Amino acid sequence: MGKQNRKKSVILGMSGGVDSSVSALLLKEQGFDVKGVALKLWAFNAENPCCSADDLRDARTTARQIGIGFDVLDMQDVFRETVVGYYVSELAAGRTPNPCAVCNDRLKFGLLLDYALENGYDFVATGHYARITEDAEGFHLKKAADRTKDQSYFLFTLDQKRLSRILFPLGELRKNEVRDIARKAGLATYAKRDSQELCFLPPGGFREFSSTFASMDLHAGNIVNRAGTVIGSHQGLPLYTIGQRRGIGVYTNEPVYVIDKNVTDNILIVDSADGLMTDTCTIGTVRWIAGKEPLFPLKARVRIRYRHTEQEAVVDKKGTTVVIKFDSPQRAITPGQAAVVYQDEEILGGGWIEEERG
Repeated sequence: MGKQNRKKSVILGMSGGVDSSVSALLLKEQGFDVKGVALKLWAFNAENPCCSADDLRDARTTARQIGIGFDVLDMQDVFRETVVGYYVSELAAGRTPNPCAVCNDRLKFGLLLDYALENGYDFVATGHYARITEDAEGFHLKKAADRTKDQSYFLFTLDQKRLSRILFPLGELRKNEVRDIARKAGLATYAKRDSQELCFLPPGGFREFSSTFASMDLHAGNIVNRAGTVIGSHQGLPLYTIGQRRGIGVYTNEPVYVIDKNVTDNILIVDSADGLMTDTCTIGTVRWIAGKEPLFPLKARVRIRYRHTEQEAVVDKKGTTVVIKFDSPQRAITPGQAAVVYQDEEILGGGWIEEERG
């Protein structure tokens, strides 16, 4: 068969869940030559929610049922170095990391895409809830039809070259439709629960992770209020995040929240809810999906964490620094998280929050 007449081929990342299972089914029905690939990323604990024997078995069983090829790629070493290593270093620096965005950038749409292209495949696909469109100006990344499952926030690092080689089969579907498709097709994963936690955290949470896997010592230190008065002690700065209220371990007449961390002096700083509010932040390592900067100042909507609703803001550049000025103060703008820029349904790009205030 001539190259121009062959089926388009795709490597599909399969996790053993319902989303990637239905993605495989849809791609095959659309006429693609599909091969499922499960990424073995983290298997240091049998109870971990990632890459368990059950997940790999479910992925393999689904691939066989649908009638596609299947393989497992062992990426444990690179995952530990690039994703878990990043997570630990960010926590040690007093920031709140976003490992899912890094995993997408470096592994799923980095190494897995490279693997697909090096082996002669045309595309890589995943069960992410997001959409890609194309017009005369290039490729555009947009929110999923199901806003409650939309994962576009975690994909802001993608660029034109990669978008041209990525497929999101679920972008136009709602979650209930995906499960219904799986049920009607008789896929065993149709009722499987979605994973909600970080895939590499053990059942004991971060405290167990820090002692067992990260070789991270947690040092107790002082908790102070905004005036600098010591009002308690913390159990280790990485255990706390900006905006946290519960579990701080101090008792005051009014609720207090974590507003900052002083890593140098090992101090946790708390204040009332008003202390969390600010209207400006700066971002670094900025990526623009179009491959070029927009015209500044840019009126847009910006999301500062995954479960945050985008807010009206002006994105501007001062020298080499990108500054975001919100129309109204936002709660708990957190260094280390991503600030992602939207216009209507489209993701223009984003960067990592460097400062709470500009």
